[in-house]
Amino acid sequence: MSKIGWGTKIAILYIGFVVLVIAMVVISMSQKIELVSEDYYPKELVFQNQINSSNNANALSDTIINTVTLNGIDLQFPSEFKGKTVNGKIEFFRPSGSSGDFSATLKLDENGHQFVSSKELISGKYKMQISWKVDNTDYYSEHIITIKK
Repeated sequence: MSKIGWGTKIAILYIGFVVLVIAMVVISMSQKIELVSEDYYPKELVFQNQINSSNNANALSDTIINTVTLNGIDLQFPSEFKGKTVNGKIEFFRPSGSSGDFSATLKLDENGHQFVSSKELISGKYKMQISWKVDNTDYYSEHIITIKK
């Protein structure tokens, strides 16, 4: 039996290291990288407005209650918005990829409820961002929900 010399061992170690580095470069270049939104930088500039809107929502007597069912999401807004004109939007962001993102216009009924059908949503975790305006006051609220179909 012949032994492997120290020069051959160094060559095997070096070749193994090079193969490992090349494999890591190929794997990292094939990963899909997505920003949370395409217009990330302009949104970052108005982030203080979102903080103020979130503080306005936190100052309300109640929070938005969301109930997730098989058919969709039922949103119940605080009672102080009953009978008032509420304008806004609901955005659903999927952390695992933008393919499941969805946006809806906020249209409350006379009882302060809104139902969002789950037809547009796929199963998984979502960050639901609700922004609305009442009497020249902006509000913002975030909720983590899970859709099961």
